[in-house]
Amino acid sequence: MSLDHLVALLAAVSLQANASTHAIPVTIATVPLVQTIASPVPPVKKEGAGAGVVVSARSAIAVDVGSGEVLFAKEAEVVRPIASLTKLLTAMVVLDQGLRGEELITVDARDFVEARPEFAAGDTMTREVALRAMLIGSVNELANAFARTSEGGEEAFMQAMRDKAAVLGLTHTSLTEPSGINPRNTSTASDVARLMRASLGYAEIRDMTTQGSITVTTTAGKNVKLDSTNLLLPTYLNQDPYRIIAGKTGSLPEAGYCLAQVTQNKEGKQVIIVGLGSTDHFTRFQDVKALTTWTLGAFTWDQK
Repeated sequence: MSLDHLVALLAAVSLQANASTHAIPVTIATVPLVQTIASPVPPVKKEGAGAGVVVSARSAIAVDVGSGEVLFAKEAEVVRPIASLTKLLTAMVVLDQGLRGEELITVDARDFVEARPEFAAGDTMTREVALRAMLIGSVNELANAFARTSEGGEEAFMQAMRDKAAVLGLTHTSLTEPSGINPRNTSTASDVARLMRASLGYAEIRDMTTQGSITVTTTAGKNVKLDSTNLLLPTYLNQDPYRIIAGKTGSLPEAGYCLAQVTQNKEGKQVIIVGLGSTDHFTRFQDVKALTTWTLGAFTWDQK
């Protein structure tokens, strides 16, 4: 069964015209693909490959990007908090609305939440740098700053996020705020897989989420170094013959530890792995690493 059949197909949703150059897909099958060829033919499991691997994640899913076929699932339709995986959708809406990369954005006291801040009120940087920092370092105050400074303010921005989720077919996703700090931001592993696949249509997201670190220099000359929250970037999954195409982490006490990632093999075939609710910071990376390795080894895309 393909991922399209795991959630309601929103074929009747009409697309709203906007100034973005990004196409907004109605179904997962129409999401622009990168470094791979979309094909309705799913991969075939090899003989003796087994049913999968044991992961600590409460929900997990593996999906073939090209066909949308679900290759592994564990409680993939259970609704759970998704923490900072929310920022993938935040970034999409920022880009859909027009990034205006050279325009300045300033962090405000209203942007801070109950989490360790990376910046201080009054810190100013370009919007392109802010988006990069938000995705690389998962910076909550920058997600809030983008929502606050968007046309119509945070309320309009959140409505745009909900509209985007609806267009993408994320029927089990609920959004309260743009950073992911609120546990009422919830979804399912299958919805997150759709979101991850949709993110492949954004070159900026692919580029920014695979960057290992960034040093932000504010207009006042302050330097803030941020390392990527994805500890899989320096591992073998990002070295020949594999390559990480995109990814995002998230964690909250209510959510556990989450990770969504797209990895490509030497033939250019890509798989989406989502783990929600892993038991600890390091285990989420082991969960996704093990499931990625198993999936790429257990299935063949060679139909000859």
